[in-house]
Amino acid sequence: MDIHPDKTNEMKAEIYESLAVINHSFEQLISALYKLGKRVDLGEDYAYNQEIIASDLWARINTHALASITKRELEEKNHFSRMRASLERKQRKP
Repeated sequence: MDIHPDKTNEMKAEIYESLAVINHSFEQLISALYKLGKRVDLGEDYAYNQEIIASDLWARINTHALASITKRELEEKNHFSRMRASLERKQRKP
């Protein structure tokens, strides 16, 4: 029997991978900004000020995405909890 991954599971993995890419990218951007600031005179506190702006955007993206992700995960948890309970009831029957 050939088993193909469910599109929902594939989409879920892509969502988490995309969020990881965004988070790594913000971390790299901020780190690179400070490295650049050590080599080029960007002005007093420029890197720090830009870090604040970037971190605010970073947090906004994460909270917005995570609110949606959490809602979907709770729906899936409830759905699969009911399915598991049903499966366990069937397995207990003689």
